[in-house]
Amino acid sequence: MSEAPMELFVLGSSQSVASQHERELLHVDVDEMYEALDGLIARGLLDEAVPLGTCGRVEVYGTSRQPERAQRALRKLLARRTGIRPDRIAANSYVHHGRDAVVHLFRVAAGLDSVVYGEAQIIGQVRDALEDPRTRQTAGPILLRLFQSALAAGKRVRSETGIGRGAVSLAGAALQLLQRRVGSLKSMSGVVLGAGDTGVLMARLLRKEGLGRLTVANRTLSKAERVARELGAEVVGLDEIERLIVDADIVVGAVGEQLDLVKPGPLQGPFSNGSRKDRHFIDLAHPRNFDPQLAELPGVHLVDLETVFEDVEAAREARAAETPKAEEMVGEDADAFTKWLRTRESAAVVKAVREQVLETARAEAERYARGRSEEERKDMLRLARSLARSLLHTPTVALREADPNDAEGRKLLESATSLFGVEPSHGKASESS
Repeated sequence: MSEAPMELFVLGSSQSVASQHERELLHVDVDEMYEALDGLIARGLLDEAVPLGTCGRVEVYGTSRQPERAQRALRKLLARRTGIRPDRIAANSYVHHGRDAVVHLFRVAAGLDSVVYGEAQIIGQVRDALEDPRTRQTAGPILLRLFQSALAAGKRVRSETGIGRGAVSLAGAALQLLQRRVGSLKSMSGVVLGAGDTGVLMARLLRKEGLGRLTVANRTLSKAERVARELGAEVVGLDEIERLIVDADIVVGAVGEQLDLVKPGPLQGPFSNGSRKDRHFIDLAHPRNFDPQLAELPGVHLVDLETVFEDVEAAREARAAETPKAEEMVGEDADAFTKWLRTRESAAVVKAVREQVLETARAEAERYARGRSEEERKDMLRLARSLARSLLHTPTVALREADPNDAEGRKLLESATSLFGVEPSHGKASESS
């Protein structure tokens, strides 16, 4: 108990604190994040870690007995991998500790911190982070339970409030914006770049609204083919997109980890040949897939994430009446998790003390039962257990209520380990639920 208490925190950036440009500069591939987090865990700066990357959001949830050092290391890591100065990273990011970090993730899962207020897609992205096989290597009992609790909190908010009523995904919001500009899609052709969650959702929405010809372009053809069979779409690799874009009315960018996948240079000739064809580019990727200079080409109408963000702000107000109830639920669920987190370390002490006392009582009963009948032996063991449990009751209650982050609570827990000569286990796998 002499070591510092474990602290939960989140360090991240999202649309709430950074512009699209800044978020693109701060973007780090999730694969790189897992690799880097492995290194920080190996160095002992982090005990557990889980990265969460969504459209417009990049976060790291961590636990550490050296939280300030861990956060400095994470900022330095971001600085090295992005080339952004640490002070600029600090200006475009946030850090939440303890209960505030819990509330933050629960609000994210509930859609309360989303661009599209109440959107359902985000809860799937939280689930993906939890179920990623690499998370089982970097996370432990605290973060696994945190993400499980966040999913439960998000589901509760959606089922018991109207926060998600009428809410659409980011893809749905972009489609609504497009339809207000072009009307019917039935005579149009479209290309969706990317077969991830956002790309697939956009492809389905376009087909549902009657889009004529649909093509899905992706790095991995087998993944795109599953979507194409369902929607009756064509499939191509990303190396063919320039040819397809020339003929398309609508082009959707949803390829992850690919900044400026489509540049204006190769398209200047085909787009400037006298054709008055209008082309609508919808960029839903983070970082962006479309170079902003595409908007300067003849007939091109470019919609980026910032445009969609501005358009959905009004929809947020329509569901604002449900916010107080939803926030109250998040607070209740966060309190329950925080109580579990606060008592987890004291529970380890309680367990160690009880095991030590009960084992001592058993050993003494066995010693005095030598040479006696089996019935007398059992009676002595029952008496020893009963006395031990009676004596343990009061100290057990006090230890369970002790807060390891409070000076008095920590002193009590440290005294218990010394008085009873025990060493509580706080190992990564010591508690999974």
